[in-house]
Amino acid sequence: MKKNNGSKIFFIVFFLAMTGYYLWPTVQLWLENRHMETLTEEERREYEDINVVKLDNLRARALTMGLDLQGGMHVTMELQTNQLIRELARDTADDVFDEVLAAALERSRANNSNIINEFVSEFEARDESARLSRYFRSDADNITRRSTNDEIRSWLQQQQDAAVERAIQIVRNRIDRFGVTEPSIMRQGSNRLIVELPGVTDEERVRNLLRGTARLEFRLTPDDNDLQAALRNIIDFFDVADEAEDLDVEDGDFLDLDQDQVENELLQVFIPQGRGPEFGLATAVDTARVRELLSDEEVRRFLPRDTELLWTANPRYTVDGRNYFVLIAVRTQIELTGDVITEARPDFDPETNRPQVSMTMNRQGARIWSRVTGANINRPVAIVLDGLVYTYPNVITKITGGRSSITGLESVEEAQDLVNILLSGALPAPLDIVEERTVGPSLGEASIRAGFNSAMSGLVIVAIFMIFYYRQGGAIANLALVLNIIFILGILAAFNATLTLPGIAGIVLTIGMAVDANVLIFDRIREEQRVGKSLAAAIDSGYANAMSAILDANITTFLTAVILFSFGVGPIKGFAVTLMAGIAASLFSAIIITRVIVDYLSLEKKVNVNFG
Repeated sequence: MKKNNGSKIFFIVFFLAMTGYYLWPTVQLWLENRHMETLTEEERREYEDINVVKLDNLRARALTMGLDLQGGMHVTMELQTNQLIRELARDTADDVFDEVLAAALERSRANNSNIINEFVSEFEARDESARLSRYFRSDADNITRRSTNDEIRSWLQQQQDAAVERAIQIVRNRIDRFGVTEPSIMRQGSNRLIVELPGVTDEERVRNLLRGTARLEFRLTPDDNDLQAALRNIIDFFDVADEAEDLDVEDGDFLDLDQDQVENELLQVFIPQGRGPEFGLATAVDTARVRELLSDEEVRRFLPRDTELLWTANPRYTVDGRNYFVLIAVRTQIELTGDVITEARPDFDPETNRPQVSMTMNRQGARIWSRVTGANINRPVAIVLDGLVYTYPNVITKITGGRSSITGLESVEEAQDLVNILLSGALPAPLDIVEERTVGPSLGEASIRAGFNSAMSGLVIVAIFMIFYYRQGGAIANLALVLNIIFILGILAAFNATLTLPGIAGIVLTIGMAVDANVLIFDRIREEQRVGKSLAAAIDSGYANAMSAILDANITTFLTAVILFSFGVGPIKGFAVTLMAGIAASLFSAIIITRVIVDYLSLEKKVNVNFG
């Protein structure tokens, strides 16, 4: 074999090993799914509970299928910029302001134009000398009475961009909590979000999840004795089994209760606590069932007046791969909202050096916070976002000046996450769903079959043509073609990309492009043989002379795919990603793999390779 093929063989082996490494989780997950299909529904739930960590890890590392292959929801959401503008004007807005904003909104919808530009144009059209600065102020951004209308326009655009970014973070937090695997959340245009949720079947729940405006709340908790009495009455209501009737809630005996052995419908999915505001525990998969049971009107009457039950945002315990969330009792009255927070940052407790979050409130918030904390020393205050309790620390002393800290955090990452929540909790404007599409699982299965059949048909037809026209050279090209497809899937898995139906179209296109390089090479080899060159010399000249044409064709196509990826959304991006991976893999297989095989057969084995 030629001496310079050693490095080529190394790269081939290396990339094959890397491809196998990144695709192995996909193979494992496929085998696990095949195994679970043979189980009954009850056996499958038990199997998933036992192997929850393993399955979650495989799903995170496996090649992900897109919405069109897996089924799910595609939602387009729009930030209501008109309400953002109205909120930024605060108390300075008057009747003229509202009339101009209404007219701008109507023109924006009719012309599909930017409402901020329409707002400024409409305002100036009514009075050329009028200045928008009379409605807007921002010391942080240097927006004053002297600011020009163009400066106000730029500032409003910046506020809209910031609001969209905050909305993306809030939506992502909600979707992560919903448990969707590999959701896609992308920005479109100036004020829209594209949300794709593969595998989702409960459309109404998703709509409610996305529509709600994120709201940060500070709430007090009910009296401990009242909560314990309510917990006892609720357990009795669900007819506690004999072995559980005499257990003392306050002593925490229910923690040792075997849930599978009780007849009580609630205790089968719920572990009572009765300590402070902590009402009880449940695994992540049981939280919805517990909420359903406790939302019964007859059950709710046992709760203390003006009390509701909310789950924690993060699990308290993780046992055998199961996450246990805490159900917290809070007052329905909201003492303070996130609107008053002006600053939040991760910090460290100076005494314990543990992570904490330091936050600062405006003057009004500081006054209310001082009153609330002063009246509730040694009582917990729950911090709630989107109906989930993030923390419920005890008030140690009256807090004045609007500065306070949230302690009891496990890591710097958790502190940073909480900062993001605090800063993004008060969404400046609501998000409306303007478009929604649902893809059913059966349609996804049909898409997979159609995509697989098209790819296999293209592969078979190309393989037959290559063998018929190029003989042994065609067989070598076909081997490289199969490896090329495996490399593409490996690249997608390595970069955590999503395989979509347009992506499969990109693979089919790549099949044709991959053999195109071999066609150029083999035709050049045949031409060199016709002029009397030996096989070895013809191979050298064929690869060398075809290289410029191969690189020109593939580089220009790759640049086109980059443009599609940069400016496209959704399916177009999926096509572009697969096309870029396919071009890289096809160049490697055509230039490196086939050359090594051809050199090995012709030089080492002395085989007279026939190129047609």
